[in-house]
Amino acid sequence: MKESATSRTGAPTLHPHHDRMEQSGRSVCWNCEKTIEDVDVCPSCVRVQPFGEERNYFRILDVPEKLALDPRLLIAAYHEKSRLFHPDHHVGDTDKEQGIALANASLVNLAFRTLRDPFLRARYYISRKRGEDGRPKKTSLPPEVLMEVMDLREEVQSLNAQGQRSEAEAHVRRILDPLEQEIYHAFDRVDTLEGEKASPDPEIDRLAERLEKRAYIQNLLAELKETPR
Repeated sequence: MKESATSRTGAPTLHPHHDRMEQSGRSVCWNCEKTIEDVDVCPSCVRVQPFGEERNYFRILDVPEKLALDPRLLIAAYHEKSRLFHPDHHVGDTDKEQGIALANASLVNLAFRTLRDPFLRARYYISRKRGEDGRPKKTSLPPEVLMEVMDLREEVQSLNAQGQRSEAEAHVRRILDPLEQEIYHAFDRVDTLEGEKASPDPEIDRLAERLEKRAYIQNLLAELKETPR
């Protein structure tokens, strides 16, 4: 089985031109060579198909491309795709089809791990909206926000040095919890703007800053928890 190093979604997959030809959103089945849509299973020969290069994580799981994603819908979609591509269901198939199923299953798992975490999902969503091909780039924080985070670090380190670790953790949570609520509210605003076909770019930029600020504070909290008492 020949594989490329990585696909656009960042995981190993079969090289597309070995398995099907992409043409204007349509494909050619690797087995029966009939023209098909970008589907999981060829309707003619009922063979699993490799994911097309244009399939992002949302499309891999067939869930809406939005930030406020219903976790029940996501889990149900994941179980459905997992059953379809699970190696146990392809034991008697050709080596080629087993390879396709295995590569697809790997991408399904990667998509689910990313989308089930709301903050990872948001970073992935933003990276796609910014044309970063699903590979999130670091967002620069405004100087005043960066200074706020640095001040918080000093306050936390001071409390911890005084043996007040619980107070230090509580101080961080008082900053982190409202910030996460702001992020959740921003999900709804971006989704609403997308639904209204209005430009969500300013909201996306603010959301990216909040996510980066959260990452800094999360790292601070993790460092605090790893410090020996």
